[in-house]
Amino acid sequence: MTAIPMYWGKIAYFDSDNSGQPLLFLHGTGCDASDWKVVIKKLPQNRRCIALDFRGHGQSTVPTQAFSLSDLADDVLHLIDYLSLQEVVIVGHSLGGMVAMEVAQRLSAVVGLVLLEGWTSLSSAGSAFDAGRFYGSLSQTAITQIQRKAEATRSRFQAEIWHDFWESVKEFDAYAYLQHACISILEVFGGMGRNDLTEQKLHIPSNPNIQWVWVPNAGHYLPHECPVEVAKVVGTLRRHFKPPKSPLSGGL
Repeated sequence: MTAIPMYWGKIAYFDSDNSGQPLLFLHGTGCDASDWKVVIKKLPQNRRCIALDFRGHGQSTVPTQAFSLSDLADDVLHLIDYLSLQEVVIVGHSLGGMVAMEVAQRLSAVVGLVLLEGWTSLSSAGSAFDAGRFYGSLSQTAITQIQRKAEATRSRFQAEIWHDFWESVKEFDAYAYLQHACISILEVFGGMGRNDLTEQKLHIPSNPNIQWVWVPNAGHYLPHECPVEVAKVVGTLRRHFKPPKSPLSGGL
């Protein structure tokens, strides 16, 4: 892991520094860049893979001032600029998917999104699936590891800072962006707990640039449960990729 200075501390990231089209991986709440390790290992070795730790996660500095989901997007934008990425596909899990959409609507260099249960909004996600599917088919040992990491991460933050951050996550809504997005987007969900109302409740607009992908027998933690399948899905975006229609096509 490498770190670059930010006004709030330092942001840690991994970069394979290969020559292929860059893939930028954004983790979920309470996770970190290391949770992408197996997925990245299953991708072709010539792909350039970059993964960062959000503020207060992994090896990045814990912020002592209030921040929001939008600030996490600012950090990602700073890293993309720092690495001089002219084009990038972002792969985001859960919170990481939400941040990915915020970045994509502000930067035309984002040419594709793979959203692994990256919610359009939290309100649309709460009742979309039947209960009991969150950890999917993970072992109790794996579940305990995820829970302990998440608890340890949250405990680093001052309570009011975390509260304000999470309020910003609850306020996030990407429906308008998804409605008009002109880049290829894969909306990927675990199939466990799916019912007749799931797709309606996920609140994803009709857009020919958006494809749904259902991963059978999986819950929310797709990078942990089925990294091989996730790597395969990431690979399919190249076949479906369409260049932006204009320099501003990543935005509204």
